[in-house]
Amino acid sequence: MDTTVLPEQEAAANLMSIQSAPATRTYAHERGLSTMTQEPDTPVNRSLSRRSLFVAAAAVGVGAAVGTVGTASASGAWSNPTYGTITSGFKPPSRPTHSGTDVANSQGTAIWTAKGGKVVGVRTNSYPGDTRPGLLPGRTGNAVLVDHGGGYRTYYGHILSAGVTNGQTVTSGQYIAAMGTTGNSTGPHLHFEVLRNGTPINPYTHMANQGVTLGSSRPISGTGGGWTTFKKGNTGARVRVIQYLLKAHGNSSLVVDGDFGTVTHNAVRSFQTSKGLVADGVVGPISWARLVLDVKSGASGNKALAAQTALNHHGAGLLVDGDFGSVSVKAAKAFQKKKYLVQDGHIGVLTWQAFI
Repeated sequence: MDTTVLPEQEAAANLMSIQSAPATRTYAHERGLSTMTQEPDTPVNRSLSRRSLFVAAAAVGVGAAVGTVGTASASGAWSNPTYGTITSGFKPPSRPTHSGTDVANSQGTAIWTAKGGKVVGVRTNSYPGDTRPGLLPGRTGNAVLVDHGGGYRTYYGHILSAGVTNGQTVTSGQYIAAMGTTGNSTGPHLHFEVLRNGTPINPYTHMANQGVTLGSSRPISGTGGGWTTFKKGNTGARVRVIQYLLKAHGNSSLVVDGDFGTVTHNAVRSFQTSKGLVADGVVGPISWARLVLDVKSGASGNKALAAQTALNHHGAGLLVDGDFGSVSVKAAKAFQKKKYLVQDGHIGVLTWQAFI
């Protein structure tokens, strides 16, 4: 039997295995990794800074821009609203009043509309640990509510920030919010509900009946999990980013020329082999996740060059000097604001995804 893994198709299998993990998870926060056993919607972990998260949410510029429309904006189609691990289902025996499905991931993870419709409710004045009544009875935290017609509505709870405004028309797979932990919540996740004629129904079952696996199916927006794939023959700034990152991982002889030719292809294969990945020379979602490095104020060298090059690809106009100082940090914060991310100037996985 042929067991060959096609280029970067390991991404789907790996994503599925990650998202089927038990409720004890590692959250990939921008500032590093921390493990937390979570039962979402229970009182917030007090080790989190409520005020800092609330200020970050407010600073994002809630509702300031229209979400990005997907490439296949079929308003009648249902679509997976986010990527992540399901940590709590619909009305389990231990939580008989839990009216949705919780999908956990890092703070700032993109949330898209599950179906086209009209935004009929937005709440953005909540913060972690807030127990005040929310957008709907019995709910807490920031949220978006979308009406799809035919008696169906979807609710997106505990969000960090909203990318849409009340009354706005949205299409299936359109960006509407960033995942957060506002309200009565212990960690970043999306509390997702499907309501039929005002009554919550099982979201996982409903989405499965539409051919969608909640938390793991590719959204209609076609994001591919936030990473663009690069391979031999590609050129440009993002190829230079790849080359700088490869150098940061120890390939000191690689020339940074923006040309994904044979030399870069072979360098990628060597990197993939060193990380136990399929050595196909293609930089896709799995390879990107291993390739990117944290870059923060004071960083220098090739990883700083990579971050500055990525910022310039988005119009920052920086001097690419390998010194990630105050000017680079300011540019990073400005970029993060535009992408609805926490504005800390720290280049972590979520910011790298937005870059690429």
